[in-house]
Amino acid sequence: MRSERVLICLHGAAVVLALAAATVWPRPGQAAIMVPLGAGDLGTVLRWADRQNAPLLALDSASGRVIARIADNHSLLSAIGSGIMPIAARARGCQPTAKR
Repeated sequence: MRSERVLICLHGAAVVLALAAATVWPRPGQAAIMVPLGAGDLGTVLRWADRQNAPLLALDSASGRVIARIADNHSLLSAIGSGIMPIAARARGCQPTAKR
């Protein structure tokens, strides 16, 4: 009985992780907000984008927000290996901010 509960909990956790990944994992050709993790900074993201030839769609040096177009899944895995978490950006997130 106890092992059945553990198995159900593991399956539930796998479903939650799969849904989260489907929501935030960018597809090839889609824009992604590049969030540096740990000791990373804006320079880390810019160096990664230069190595991957990823076109930058938006760059805000004041807030450190970078939106880049993802070429393929290899570049996504490379970003994670460089300490950058790519999060899928919706069309609204890719629009430049309005000036007042």
